[in-house]
Order: sequence, then structure tokens, then C-alpha cells
Amino acid sequence: MDQLLTFLQDRWLVVLIALVVLFVVIKIVKTVVKWVLVLAIVAGLIYYGSTYTEQLKDIGENVAATAKEAVNDLKEKAVQGLAGKDAKYKDNGDGTYTVTASGIRLDGKTGSDKVKITIAGVSAEFTLDDVLKKAVETAQKNG
Repeated sequence: MDQLLTFLQDRWLVVLIALVVLFVVIKIVKTVVKWVLVLAIVAGLIYYGSTYTEQLKDIGENVAATAKEAVNDLKEKAVQGLAGKDAKYKDNGDGTYTVTASGIRLDGKTGSDKVKITIAGVSAEFTLDDVLKKAVETAQKNG
């Protein structure tokens, strides 16, 4: 039912045109030909509406893939920036730490496997994997 409502909300103009064509066909064309045309138009609308969810799924998959790509790009840039010699480690004294390097900020909690990376105001949370651990350790050595 949600699929039908979404289809009607997004494609109301197509449905309206089909209804107008149906009324014109019913008024002008007589007998069996009229009902064949009516059934053809209704079948076309039903087919178009049923394939509409596939279009929505494709759009959703594309958005998800793009978002995942953006997050991976953010992580890659963060790792590259934090692995440099200018990365600075700061113990905040409350069990958290911050690593900064040229516009990149990594915030984490000691003992936690989650960190928050911020680049140019865009933040994302990541699992602290081996690559990020190495970047944090390198920053600790740098001071």
C-alpha cells in the first residue's frame, strides 16, 4: 500500500493524464474496442506503478554507495593526515585524547574501539582499526 501511495504522490500527473485519456476513450469509442483500450491503459498504469519500487530501490542503492564512498574517502584522508610528522597527540586528562594534524582532528576515549574523525567540519565515527591505531601511536611519539 505504501508503494501505491508513494507512486501516486510522485507521479500524480501521469495518473491524471491516464484518467483523462480513459474518460475520452469511454465517451468517444464504442463497444469492445473501448474496453480493450481501457484495459490497456489500466494495465500500463499498473505495470508502471509496479516497476516504480525498483526505481526507488536503485536510487536508494546509489545514495548508499555514494555515502559509503564519501565516508571511506574521509577516513583515507584522515589516515594520511594523521600519519604525518606534524600530528600532535593531546591527553585531555579525563580519559579522552585528541590527535590533530593540519585541519584533521581525531577524538577518542582510552580503551574504546570507536573514534570520531573531523575534517573541515565534517565528522564521522569509525572503529579504531590497526591503521588508525598506528596513526595515534605515531602522534603519541611526536608529542
